[in-house]
Amino acid sequence: MRNSLIILGVLEDQDIDWFVRVGNKNSLQEGDCLIEEGQHIEFLGFVLEGSIKVTSLADTDKVLTTVYPGEIVGEVSLLDSRPPKVTLLALEPSVVLKISRSVLNTKLQNDSGFASRFYKAIGVCLAQRLIHLTQTSLTISHLRTAESQETEGENISIVDPDVLEALSLASRRFEYLLERSINA
Repeated sequence: MRNSLIILGVLEDQDIDWFVRVGNKNSLQEGDCLIEEGQHIEFLGFVLEGSIKVTSLADTDKVLTTVYPGEIVGEVSLLDSRPPKVTLLALEPSVVLKISRSVLNTKLQNDSGFASRFYKAIGVCLAQRLIHLTQTSLTISHLRTAESQETEGENISIVDPDVLEALSLASRRFEYLLERSINA
């Protein structure tokens, strides 16, 4: 699931308008570096178009994952001041809406309603990521140790029902963000 859909589902329309007003569109060409391993990130980014590979400077040919439109980048760096351990490179021409870290921090300090919604959204996003990683690890472990056993009736929900309810709204908000950012 796109992490920005989780975030946009928790935020309000006025928050999305604020992102559009203060954000700057950044166009990338194939191979351009968006985030460099070991270098501090000074923005939160919404991927609007294209695709971006997540890799390591040690082996830029090895793709750890790919970031597509509807995903955000830099959210972990807002919570943890250490530089990132990965590099993000454009796989094709891409557009990212960048929100300056200093502008975002000022908004978080001065608008407690926004701050509450934003930090909750980031928390839900990171919780979903952890649940997905844990579920993936458990599944791989289970397959390795019990290939011949069947587990009937085992159904682990990966997404909180409250998050699912907000996805339709979040999808509309992303379309609004995309339309306003591209046409600005």
